[in-house]
Amino acid sequence: MEIKTRWYGAKESVETGDVNLFHQNNAIEEHLSFPGKQQVLTSSSDFAGFDDLCYDLGASQPQYCLEELGNLAINHSENPEHLVPQETSCQIPISNESKFGPENCEQSSLPDHSTTWSNASEKLATKDLLRLAGETFIQSNSAMVDSRSFSNPFTTSLCGLSDEERRDVEIIQQLLASAEKVGEQQFIRAGNLLNHCHEYSSIKGTPVQRLVYHFSAALQQKIDHKTGRRTGTSTGKMQSLALKDSLMNPNPSLFAYYQKVPFSQVILFTAMQTMTENLSKAKKIHIIDLEIRNGLHYTILMEALAARTDCPLEHLKITAVGTISKHKIEQTGNRLMSLAQTLNVSFSFDVVIVADMLDLNESLFMLNAEEKLAVYSPYTLSLMIENQARLETLMKVIQKLNPCIMVVAEVEANHNSPVFVQRFIEALFYYGAFFDSMEDCMDRDDPDRMMSESITLSPAITSIVVFEGEERIVRHVNSNVWKAFFSRFGLVETELSTASLYQAKLLVDKSVCANSCTFEMIGKSLSVGWKGTPILSVSALKFL
Repeated sequence: MEIKTRWYGAKESVETGDVNLFHQNNAIEEHLSFPGKQQVLTSSSDFAGFDDLCYDLGASQPQYCLEELGNLAINHSENPEHLVPQETSCQIPISNESKFGPENCEQSSLPDHSTTWSNASEKLATKDLLRLAGETFIQSNSAMVDSRSFSNPFTTSLCGLSDEERRDVEIIQQLLASAEKVGEQQFIRAGNLLNHCHEYSSIKGTPVQRLVYHFSAALQQKIDHKTGRRTGTSTGKMQSLALKDSLMNPNPSLFAYYQKVPFSQVILFTAMQTMTENLSKAKKIHIIDLEIRNGLHYTILMEALAARTDCPLEHLKITAVGTISKHKIEQTGNRLMSLAQTLNVSFSFDVVIVADMLDLNESLFMLNAEEKLAVYSPYTLSLMIENQARLETLMKVIQKLNPCIMVVAEVEANHNSPVFVQRFIEALFYYGAFFDSMEDCMDRDDPDRMMSESITLSPAITSIVVFEGEERIVRHVNSNVWKAFFSRFGLVETELSTASLYQAKLLVDKSVCANSCTFEMIGKSLSVGWKGTPILSVSALKFL
């Protein structure tokens, strides 16, 4: 087995053999006992490297034995009252600072992310089905069960479920068994177990069936790579570049998803509100955008700046940074120029393209001493974790540019374990929440839903499941890990205003799935989630 040194001495195995999915790593026990566990890191001295920080499953945490996990599984059907929501909330005082919301607002209550949202009179949420499948999987000593008899031992544990829920649990069990065999490099048995997943999962089915469809496809691709059945040239890096390029285009399906599922809206409006507040006294503004994509988010910012009366805007400049698709970035600039003309905003657009982020230098930016500088980083820093030198180069350049504010939006999850089985379980629960949210917010046969799942979720799942080492581009870490990393460069979190928090709640309240969207303050960062599972977060940072 090849071992190579990764960031600050962390070692990552290229192969993932001799690892039992649940019995050695206890990954599912961690989820059952401590869902969404946050790792607390407060200073640069705590930061050793991303691989070291993401999975410290310390021995101090209590572990369930298999019998106890079995009892927990049976409780899902025999004692459903434990699924009733708990009344827990935090009070957020609201001021009249908002430039997007009403001028006079009373106190609002944001639900705590730890609230359990399933109800005994309703169908189980996807995360509940995942936990039940994991518990019964462990209880059955699944390593001894082959694909022909896999579902038979679970009839007692699945009493009380609907036929649809029972089928969902059974295909999750098959998926878990296959992942376990992949972790043990038993690829023939893993492939046999996947046959049931392929047969009963569906791109148009329940959230679980859709989740299993994409995860089983990724597992099959991993098996094909490992066994030599797939000899194409597609790599993790190539898939990542193709995804980034496709997201540069305005896509009606993604826009429909954005309108109906509230996560991205909440993060975007909070980010733009924070940016506007920190630039409220500036007449000339320069924003460096690290991942501009189609640029639609600047509609919000430009409208807010155009409406200012106390300090009229004289000029807005946006500089987009990228390594690919210069012509598409320029097309985005043209669209923003048309928008600025419509709003009567003085505007200029610049592009900084480098072949590699290691080549980025502060001299490439056209700066003006009269401008107030800000940096916006939407979902791009995590794409550089696989080569931390690129990330450090970027941060050193930003440090020298010394913006008045840096706003960072990122996925709030741990998908960076060098151990395949841990990464698989974390991703399964995380994307389970995503598919569950789409079920409540969009119709099952909505073509925009299927397209959005295919464009955004499937490539991320593929990267996390299929690829190892430098080929694995999707490497999300949570906001506490980012906080420790940022502190090395003198960046510290600053408070999000009560106006931005109010705006977040206002957007969710207008959604058809408002009751399931949850919030958490992680330090000074805002995390938005689904039925208690954190999904995305936004942070505002300043240099000391």
